[in-house]
Amino acid sequence: MGFKAHFRKAQALATLGKVEEALREFLYCVSLDVKNKRARSEAQRENPELPHCSSQKEASASRDGSKLMNSAKVRADGQQDNMKEQEEEEEKQDTASPDTASVKSGKCQEKKRKHCQIELREDTEVFNKAYKQDLPTDQGAKAALNIPLASFDASDLECSLCMRLFYEPVTTPCGHTFCLKCLERCLDHNAKCPLCKDGLSQCLASRKYSKNVIMEELIAKFLPEELKERRRLYEEEMEELSNLNKNVPIFVCTMAYPTVPCPLHIFEPCYRLMIRRCIETGTRQFGMCLGDPVKGFAEYGCMLEIRNVQFFADGRSVVDSIGKRRFKVLHQGQRDGYNTADIEYIEDQKVQGEDCAELMGLHNCVYEQASLWFHSLKSSLKNRILNHFGPMPEKDADPQINPNGPAWCWWILAVLPLESRAQLPFLAMRSLKDRLNGIRRVLAFISRNQN
Repeated sequence: MGFKAHFRKAQALATLGKVEEALREFLYCVSLDVKNKRARSEAQRENPELPHCSSQKEASASRDGSKLMNSAKVRADGQQDNMKEQEEEEEKQDTASPDTASVKSGKCQEKKRKHCQIELREDTEVFNKAYKQDLPTDQGAKAALNIPLASFDASDLECSLCMRLFYEPVTTPCGHTFCLKCLERCLDHNAKCPLCKDGLSQCLASRKYSKNVIMEELIAKFLPEELKERRRLYEEEMEELSNLNKNVPIFVCTMAYPTVPCPLHIFEPCYRLMIRRCIETGTRQFGMCLGDPVKGFAEYGCMLEIRNVQFFADGRSVVDSIGKRRFKVLHQGQRDGYNTADIEYIEDQKVQGEDCAELMGLHNCVYEQASLWFHSLKSSLKNRILNHFGPMPEKDADPQINPNGPAWCWWILAVLPLESRAQLPFLAMRSLKDRLNGIRRVLAFISRNQN
């Protein structure tokens, strides 16, 4: 509110006999416009103890507002007694004259109407009083009216979506304030303000929100314990979401392999939330599994790491991810609409001695076979594979150096024309020898069909 609004509010409060509140408003008006003689005179009239002072002294007078409030209470009690005597005298006059009674009843209705208007604004008084303490005047001073902490309730600063204390509050272009995470979850489903339904597509496109600094400062100043508890709950939630063994987010979609790129188009609200949480926690990882009509999703999968995300104005996004570790699903679950799982990571079993020498020979043989097959493809098909998966990785000097096996094995499995159900057993294998023999049989079968 501006100067005029506060001045009118102060006059209304003074008319109702609420001297203490009126004095606060008049003092606030003085802090907003120190040169306004009318506001100073009204404040002086409400409390004669207020000293006449220059514009430089008025800032200190507003700081002493708490002391003046005490004296204002005494004056308020005296004025209330005078008002009672005046009302009794007016009642006697009303009984004597019917015309006077009608005029009096009109005045009473006018007072009641003003009183109701004041009552409608009482729910915002706590916020207004707290805001006055930090609002700078034209001269750079602050109106430091003391507000009793008992009158400041945590429920006054609750998010209308989660019904908890604001955490990372942001304000929309339409003027409504929410927790950042609450607003983002609502925009996953509908690009409109949850309260007034005003369009917020610009927020989705830029992914930038206006941080409400005043709200954060109010909470930090008046509700430090509540804020500490709210922060503790948030950190516990983030810690739980950061666990990459229990309740790991699972994207049920396609086949993914270690070291192989896996671009994804995200449009469902549950997966928008899942990807955002992976980024917020800092892990930037989630599991990828094939769907299963009976179990929900496959028993084996691959962790994907987010490298980059491109957002669009309608809320969709394209995620550039790459395969990391393989895992086995121990227990399935759900969280906020997307699948989760308790998992254990799997690695290839290493061999030594003669078995190692035999594995080395098999590795070199199958690599040459795979390279010949790839170079025998048509140029158009070869270019499509290169654009999507990149070039074929080089042969490793030691095929057992990577716990998941050579990168070229996973690359060739990704580009081979196999159904997903035929690819899944390769992901579950813990023996590199078995995986190499399986790839050799597939390549031989495909080569015969091509010839």
